[in-house]
Amino acid sequence: VTFTTVGYGDFSPVNPVEQIFGMMFMLVNMIVQAWFIGSITLLIVKSDEKTSHYRETIQKLNQYTKLHHLDKPFSKRLKTQLKLEYNSREISDEQVLKDFPSSLRRRVLRRLYYPSLKNTSLMKGIR
Repeated sequence: VTFTTVGYGDFSPVNPVEQIFGMMFMLVNMIVQAWFIGSITLLIVKSDEKTSHYRETIQKLNQYTKLHHLDKPFSKRLKTQLKLEYNSREISDEQVLKDFPSSLRRRVLRRLYYPSLKNTSLMKGIR
């Protein structure tokens, strides 16, 4: 509503065409503002949802380690692994490369993993 007025009523629509234009303009602006605020809220909620899931998983892990009397270094390793999984979940190879052609995906994967694989006994003699 504030997009269509000065705020003091100094300028106002006089004839019916101006009044209809003002109403349509207000309606469109209210819809755009509602969409914008909804989008920002959705981003915040999604981010908070992931963090909440991580915290719940950490709590369950703490309960599990106490229940089974796991030692502190091992519990810490489990938490570190969980944190690594949580932080790298968004950037897996499949998610990033799914939209690329298969030839390019193979090239990228070969560049990433070939140096490690070529030294294994299973891959000796394969180029």
